[in-house]
Amino acid sequence: MAELATDSLRGKYEVGELLGEGFSGFVYACRRHNASEALAAKVCTNRPGSAEETRDEALLLRSMCHSSIVKVHDIFDNGKSVYFVMDRMHQDLLDGLQSYIMREKSHMNGLVHIVRQMVAAVQYLHTLAVVHRDVKPENFLIDSERLTDPSCRVVLADLGSACKLAQNQRLSEQVGTTVYWSPEMYDQDYGLKVDIWALGICLHCMASNTFPFVDEDEVRTKTFRLRRVSPSCNRLIHSMLNKVEAKRPNIDEVQQHPWLTGKDDPENHEQDECGWKVNGWLSVLSRPEKHQWPSPRKSRRAWPRAALPLLFAFCLTGLVFKPQRSGWDASAARWTPLDGAASNPPASLRHVIRGSFSSCAQAVFSMATP
Repeated sequence: MAELATDSLRGKYEVGELLGEGFSGFVYACRRHNASEALAAKVCTNRPGSAEETRDEALLLRSMCHSSIVKVHDIFDNGKSVYFVMDRMHQDLLDGLQSYIMREKSHMNGLVHIVRQMVAAVQYLHTLAVVHRDVKPENFLIDSERLTDPSCRVVLADLGSACKLAQNQRLSEQVGTTVYWSPEMYDQDYGLKVDIWALGICLHCMASNTFPFVDEDEVRTKTFRLRRVSPSCNRLIHSMLNKVEAKRPNIDEVQQHPWLTGKDDPENHEQDECGWKVNGWLSVLSRPEKHQWPSPRKSRRAWPRAALPLLFAFCLTGLVFKPQRSGWDASAARWTPLDGAASNPPASLRHVIRGSFSSCAQAVFSMATP
């Protein structure tokens, strides 16, 4: 950093440790002299063309003003190297999601405020006719590791691959990260909706901790299914990952989706998260519940209520049938119903339980014997 930094930077900022590095450059911690505000400085690499790319990114970010876009404070350009000072965040979204999943089970309804800010950032770019082309969790920065905290702020950074489009312009250059590429990116004929696809991949990863597609063949042919995700969120992700670009929603339609706005989705009245009827008897099974930070209180399991009919039938078997003899002999045991010769009910709970186990064993033995 000392070799690349000019006297103007050192005279204005105190440069600290290396925070990260990538294809487009290095990021160092910094702060103004006699100030406590934490900032970060991005420096271009020695790769040919890196200075021009960093200069374009810095100027593009400097021209933007949005709460979900990282703010640039200063730009330094000595002709051979370019670097700019921006807000310093806590970590990127990928690291935050990994920590979140390690602490507790991921639930998309607890991250809806994060998704709203991600969509707002892309929506702002598309309003300016700018396509990002490298939307992924690593390029979203967060100011807190407490993702479920509604005050957690998310900003989009790293606009090194961004490009401003003319009216009706289509692009052909393949840039960005391949696992986030849409079908039209592979076709080398794309527009703004490549960001919608990449954002859908991000949401799928947040919901399942897996990528839906890994190569071009899967992108073009594979279908996916999300479990333990609300129907409204599921429909949003599927629409964003529509393989037909014309049928894929634009960013304004994504922003107005019921799952993000909190409005009632009429399609949610038919089924719950697992596809069961809301008022059906299977609804007694446990379902994910919304919770707040730091850790959810484990909800009382509802599955014993669903097992009560089975337990009742098991005990009823012991009342209706009982062994003819006190010991169990699989080859000779027979069963006498209540209206038979031995119609006396079992004398104790021990006989009920023994009769229940014996009748079940006899049923299994009968099915296994030809």
